[in-house]
Amino acid sequence: MRFALNESLIFIVSLFLFQSSNGSDLISKNCKEASNRDPGIMYDFCVACLEEASSKLHPPPTNLEDLLGILITISKNNATNVLSIISKLSKDKSLDKFALLTLQECSRLYDQSVFFLDQIAGTLKSKVFDYVGMDLSGIGTFARVCNEDLSSKWRGGISPLSKEYQIFDQLIWISHVFFEIITKT
Repeated sequence: MRFALNESLIFIVSLFLFQSSNGSDLISKNCKEASNRDPGIMYDFCVACLEEASSKLHPPPTNLEDLLGILITISKNNATNVLSIISKLSKDKSLDKFALLTLQECSRLYDQSVFFLDQIAGTLKSKVFDYVGMDLSGIGTFARVCNEDLSSKWRGGISPLSKEYQIFDQLIWISHVFFEIITKT
C-alpha cells in the first residue's frame, strides 16, 4: 500500500512539473518567435509578464491563443491603471490648461483602448478575427499619440506616463505579433 501511495504521489508531482515546464516552454517558444519577427519586442519582458500571469491560471495556457488572451487581459488591466494615474494627475492645480486638455484626451484614448480590448477578448473567444489586427494597431496609436502629446505639453518635455506607455506599447505590440503568428499574416 505504501508503495502504491508513493507511486501515485510521484505521478501527480511529475504531471504538475510537466504542465509547468510545458507552459513555460510554450511561453518561451512563442516569445522567442515574436522577438525574432520583430526586434522591438523584448523577449525577457514577454516571458516575464506571461509567466507571471499564467502562473495564476488553472488550467495553464496550452496554446498561442491562450497566451494572446492573457496579453489582452494584462493590457486591459494596464490601460485601466493608466486611467487611474491620469485621474490623479488631472487633480494637480498647478497644471496649465494645455496639459489638462491633453490629459483629458489621453483619458479618452485609454478609455477607447479598454473598450477595444474588451471587444478583442470577445472576438478571441468566438474565433472571428476580422478586426483584431486593426484594433491592436489603433490601440497602439492611441497610446503613442497620448505619450507624444503629453511630452510636448508637460513640464520638462517628458510625459509623466512614459514608463506606463512603454509597458503598454510592448504588451500591445507583442499581442499584435502573436495575432500575426496565429493568423499567419
